[in-house]
Amino acid sequence: MGPKRLKRILVIDDERDTAEMITTLLELEGYQVFSAHSGAEARRILEIERQKAPEFETPVDLILLDVMLGDMDGRDICREIKGDEEMKFIPVIILTIRSGLQDKINSLNIGADDYLTKPFINEELLAKIRVMLRIKDLHDELKKEKNKNILLTQALEKRFSFGNIVGKNTRMQEIYDLISEISNTDSTVLIQGESGTGKELVARAIHFNSHRKSKPFIIANCSAYSQNLLESELFGHEKGAFTGAIRRKIGRFEMAHGGTVFLDEIGEVSPPTQILLLRVLQDHRFERVGGEETLEVDVRIIAATNKNLMEEMKKGTFREDLYYRLNVIPIIIPPLRERRDDILSLASSFLKKFSLEKGKEVVDLSSEVVEIIMAHGWPGNVRELENVMEHAVILAKNERIVPRDLPPYLLQKPPSSEEVASLKDYEKSLILKTLKETNWNKHQAAKKLKITRSTLYGKLRRHGIIDA
Repeated sequence: MGPKRLKRILVIDDERDTAEMITTLLELEGYQVFSAHSGAEARRILEIERQKAPEFETPVDLILLDVMLGDMDGRDICREIKGDEEMKFIPVIILTIRSGLQDKINSLNIGADDYLTKPFINEELLAKIRVMLRIKDLHDELKKEKNKNILLTQALEKRFSFGNIVGKNTRMQEIYDLISEISNTDSTVLIQGESGTGKELVARAIHFNSHRKSKPFIIANCSAYSQNLLESELFGHEKGAFTGAIRRKIGRFEMAHGGTVFLDEIGEVSPPTQILLLRVLQDHRFERVGGEETLEVDVRIIAATNKNLMEEMKKGTFREDLYYRLNVIPIIIPPLRERRDDILSLASSFLKKFSLEKGKEVVDLSSEVVEIIMAHGWPGNVRELENVMEHAVILAKNERIVPRDLPPYLLQKPPSSEEVASLKDYEKSLILKTLKETNWNKHQAAKKLKITRSTLYGKLRRHGIIDA
């Protein structure tokens, strides 16, 4: 950090002896002082300092202003300063030879912050200056916090705007157009696509480009909870509703009031919970688990799944009426292998992101790396590509990514279909073995397998393990 900036005080007084005396007094106190002997000179100094001032800072920190100037009334200068958006919070102390109560009232009426009669005691002037500067410091701190919040909001909006969904592929461009058309409606949206294609990102883009953007965007991962816990997570519960419910809990729908609920992995919801969701979609009403009060919320619902819900309906595991309520506006995100013209654009975007995050200057990919990533099938889609680029940036020794920086599996020959089948069997047996070792404690099993609990639930369902 550099040296602390001195407080800047502008003295405006056409009596040169008085101005010089005040300037000397203030400089001895450690202030930086500007002196003006006319209204025109004061305006010129303020404009020069305005140009030099850092962003969000005022031209000076305090103004001492004599009422009777040679070329104009000092009160007119005070009105100008207090009427200027950038300068209105600069404290102004009026200096005058008049000591009447009405003169003090008139000074305060034009916006002055304090009043001092000439001749004055030096300590009285310094005391007033210290008080005014402390008040301004407090205001500046509040203003900085407000500006930080504004910048944070702008950054969030930018992060989840269209610009963060990279893709020049025709099908992606159609999705951008669709987001533009539907964002400001309240229609339910169903986003379908394989894991890792960016379904949550599209949901966020819809929310942050809508009239609900200043309200909450609440995510509920439907695959991460058992049926009873999911109902509590979505709708909340009352104290004593079940064992362990030691206090009332507010559910995701209540949290999202005025905003958007994103129901991720909607295909994993059990039939009983599907009935409850259907009611919320129909009339936006529900009760907390164990409660009797009917609650009403104003939310937009966006759902996502990597399952084929048409097939699930045929199997009887997903309600037809719920599907049609959800599928008012369908968005189908293509897998990365079907939008190969976006692979290099995405890789470049991730390269910039992680280079900045890791503080490294990695600027491009070698031709060998380009060939490798273009030949890969990307079963994990955009998420897999993102992970690969983060791995590569961390290991990169110079400004170009080379094959040795990539995860080893990308450099290996792809497994045959027989090997894939055996890998699935191995994964299932490993999960079962770990569950038995942890006495079917899924939290401990997930921790031991070094995966998240929601990932474990997904694997349990995929492998047809009943206790899921």
